[in-house]
Amino acid sequence: MDPLHRFGKQFIFTYLLIWFVGSLWMMAVLGSGSVQGKLLGIDVNQYHEYACFGFAGALGGALYGLRMFHEHYHDLTTQWVYWYLMRPILCFGSAIITIVLFESGILLLQVGDSMAARISVAFLTGYGYGKFMEKIRALTTTFFNGNGNSTGNGSNGGDQPKN
Repeated sequence: MDPLHRFGKQFIFTYLLIWFVGSLWMMAVLGSGSVQGKLLGIDVNQYHEYACFGFAGALGGALYGLRMFHEHYHDLTTQWVYWYLMRPILCFGSAIITIVLFESGILLLQVGDSMAARISVAFLTGYGYGKFMEKIRALTTTFFNGNGNSTGNGSNGGDQPKN
């Protein structure tokens, strides 16, 4: 029997469930203020908000992963195992970056300054990670090429050598 069908599905489900519950738990721990001092050389007090945003993104990514796992349980192939394993991790990082982009003014969206509003945006970034990446791709294309394509402004975007 294929190991994916024997143990892989149970592993993926357990992995996503741990990310889901663990993210909720870590957000509660960080929100309670019970973690103080330094952890692995990082001042927890200084970065606890960003960690909350990361865990909110991971929560959204794990929830989306659990939903897809449920919908496509019988269609699971080895190709998708990596998608399921990487989803919460990528969503963790992208949620933090989203908040930084909003705070810097690069991404324009009317979001309140409250912690709940920023956590909500971080969660939505994790849940809609694919759409987030499309927006980031469009933003970088516009930002670095000026008009959304690599012709017309005399630049090649740095992707290919000039002729």
